[in-house]
Amino acid sequence: MQLEFNKEKQQITIKDDVPTHSWLIMVLMVVNILNMSVQLFSMSYYKNEILFVFMILLAIISIAVMFFYLLKRSWKTTYQLSKIKGVETEKVFGRDRTFLKLVNGKKRSFSILKNENELNNLKNTLTSIGIKTI
Repeated sequence: MQLEFNKEKQQITIKDDVPTHSWLIMVLMVVNILNMSVQLFSMSYYKNEILFVFMILLAIISIAVMFFYLLKRSWKTTYQLSKIKGVETEKVFGRDRTFLKLVNGKKRSFSILKNENELNNLKNTLTSIGIKTI
């Protein structure tokens, strides 16, 4: 992960794999929804009740994941400093995850940092740029 700051434009450029992973998840969820739709329209409920219910649940989960990524996550690579609210750290599955909290309510995650030193270096870099910790 690389973090670049342009003082003239007052913007941050983040170079990591988050945009690629996010687009991959979105494409997979669309394929999953299309597959579930075709399967559900072509099968009979009365012959395969358990499979039918399972496929409906998978389709609902796929739609929920798509809405989550569209409404709550951001995966752009450049951000204006005026659009950033601050840096937020959360514990997710026992690991500290760092997010950029944006003014529009979305969060931009960073790729998983390997150790505590990388996390502290990222926080110090963002603080030196002028982004506060939330």
